[in-house]
Amino acid sequence: MKVAVVAALAMSQTGVAARKFWTSKPADPGNVLMTGFTIGNGRQGGLPLGIPDESALYGGSADYGSYEALANLTVSIAGVTKYSKYKRTLDLETALHSAEFTANGASFSTVQFCSFPDQVCVYHVSSNKPLPQITFGLVDNYRTNPPSTVKCSSSGIWLSGRTVADDGEGLIGMKIDAQARALPSAGLKATCNSNGQTVLSTKSVKSVTIVVASGTEYDATKGNAAHNYSFRGSDPYPGVVKTISAVSKKSYNTILQSHVKDHGEWFNKFTLDLPDPHNSADVDTMDLLTNYSTEKGDPFVENLLIEYGQYMFIASSRPGSLPPNLQGSWAPDGNPAWSSDYHIDVNVQMQVITLSELRHLDFTNKNSIRNHWHVEKMGLGGLTDPLWDFMTYTWVPRGTETANLWYNVSGWVAFTNTNIFGHTAQENDATWSNVAHDIAWMMAHVWDRYDYGRDKKWYASVGYPLMKGVASFWVDMMVPDEYFKDGTLVANPCNSPEHGPTTFGCAQFQQVVWELFDHIIKDWDASGDTDTAFLKRVKESYSKLDPGVHMDIDTKNDTHRHLSHLYGFYPGYVISSVYADNKTVMDAVATSLYSRGNGTEDSNTGWEKVWRGACWGQLGVTDEAYKELKYTIDMNFAANGLSVYTTGSWPYEVTLPFQIDANFGLSANALAMLYTDLPKKWGDNSVQKVILGPAIPKEWAGGSVKGGSLRGGGTVDFSWDDEGVVNRAVVHGRKLPLVVVNKNGKVLARH
Repeated sequence: MKVAVVAALAMSQTGVAARKFWTSKPADPGNVLMTGFTIGNGRQGGLPLGIPDESALYGGSADYGSYEALANLTVSIAGVTKYSKYKRTLDLETALHSAEFTANGASFSTVQFCSFPDQVCVYHVSSNKPLPQITFGLVDNYRTNPPSTVKCSSSGIWLSGRTVADDGEGLIGMKIDAQARALPSAGLKATCNSNGQTVLSTKSVKSVTIVVASGTEYDATKGNAAHNYSFRGSDPYPGVVKTISAVSKKSYNTILQSHVKDHGEWFNKFTLDLPDPHNSADVDTMDLLTNYSTEKGDPFVENLLIEYGQYMFIASSRPGSLPPNLQGSWAPDGNPAWSSDYHIDVNVQMQVITLSELRHLDFTNKNSIRNHWHVEKMGLGGLTDPLWDFMTYTWVPRGTETANLWYNVSGWVAFTNTNIFGHTAQENDATWSNVAHDIAWMMAHVWDRYDYGRDKKWYASVGYPLMKGVASFWVDMMVPDEYFKDGTLVANPCNSPEHGPTTFGCAQFQQVVWELFDHIIKDWDASGDTDTAFLKRVKESYSKLDPGVHMDIDTKNDTHRHLSHLYGFYPGYVISSVYADNKTVMDAVATSLYSRGNGTEDSNTGWEKVWRGACWGQLGVTDEAYKELKYTIDMNFAANGLSVYTTGSWPYEVTLPFQIDANFGLSANALAMLYTDLPKKWGDNSVQKVILGPAIPKEWAGGSVKGGSLRGGGTVDFSWDDEGVVNRAVVHGRKLPLVVVNKNGKVLARH
């Protein structure tokens, strides 16, 4: 339902064109991560090259081991060696990668996408004249001991093998299977050449469609004691055959339409519409990104990249897949950076063809956190099941053992570096990995899923049980502060992540655990739990817990990449919500942000910049928030829109590795500038207040948002004037009380 509004919304359409990347150049096979455009369906991912004479679709893969690519689909069009009028495009709204060019007097078009409904990646080539001979194959450049088996038959190409393992014999790796097949068409004849490739004779045929299905024996539900923590499921071959046989009965148009409809249902939940004052839509996107500068900025580029974070999450997190890791689904390599793992301590949260079906990845929990900062506000919470499944089947069984063996306490725990095989123990020294609170931080996303979606059945069956296990651990772990002897409970020992020293009562530990206990208590009735003794223990600990908010003398020039002590301001709320009206505390937040710098001096990564930008946005300091967003794009984004690292000294240059959490974090940075919607602590019965446009720059003049999701349910559409002040708002589907204001305090809507 719609609620009271001040004025009717007038949505401009300038942002629609911002939903496409395009370039007049193919991707560079030697540098595909900085020149290719991404496609994916959760289980599979691709970085098509778009080269006319050979288009390799890189394909990704499950020991602790690295994420690895599955195979490359190579497609060659005979006789096409020179071409003109070339254009390569990625349409974010349809999730279609295409290339158009002219060769040998004919016009050609290729389209690539990975379909979630049909669970295949698709390569389609067409021409205005009969096609020349088409040759395709599956190539495994990643496994040699033993090598994968590739066989060709009249029905296509079959690849089978095992993921790379550390036993030296290839016996413990996961079994993999992939099949590539051309859809049947009148006049199309398939044979095999001596290289094991399929050759398509295309007499009078003007279009060819090749589909790729893949699978592994990895099964997260087998990662428990009952299955000897094997994570081995059934042979993938029958499932791959079933998938490719089913899709082979469909036409290309049917597959295409189903894919576009499915993707659009998610992508169109949220729309950001910014102006295009420089007519940048008409400029090669890769040139725009190469020439982008902090000083000049470009709302078109900013709009494009903000929604790219939305697009990439849809492409890398779908039911039945694993959650996006440090490189999402796109690691066209056998040895990616950080093993393309899951870092809990920041990165999961922020959050080719590679057939990324085989993600045997190490999940660094910080990165996992950043991977999800933008998700709920953009209406993508319904795509987070992979994360909850990952926690339930992968972290909880071994994490329960870790809690018992390491600490002799109840509940479960995991440390910074985890993987899809249940690695939950501490690794490396304390500064880097004694961060047992990371899992409590991850529980903030569990709460957010419930707080935005208000699905009580899901909360009682999935979300709350996860939170209860972690809360049980921390109820047992918190101890009296014997140094200050002030009656509070503290974590001891603890570390500020990647910073140190080892001490007690670390701010971030205290803040995330305080919020976890707050979540447990404030919607107890929705949990369905009858264990009132547990609730009593949580309440007792909560009442004594040091919340980790302390005033102290600022440490000048500590430009460390993490903002651990500001977790409670962003993305948490123990500072930003509970102390919202305390000017002294808010001033201290600003002082800390100024002292930590702009994210250059320490490691010059993108994720540290967008974390700063999100804090400034929520603080309402427009210039600093916008500056960090622009600076991130300038310093840490490659010409294809992927976030990468930057060389450590002048002249700065973007360089691999690719790290997806800055792509996702950039969207979160913008969302913090666009609207503030914070949780309330237990016992706060005031009406929920949403602030629209706390930090919208004048450069985004006349823009709008459609479909911003709200805590407590519902969405909000709003637009702003030439100064960035929101002046119109409409709220949809809201049931709980709400007041919507702009940054000047003007009430725009009530419910």
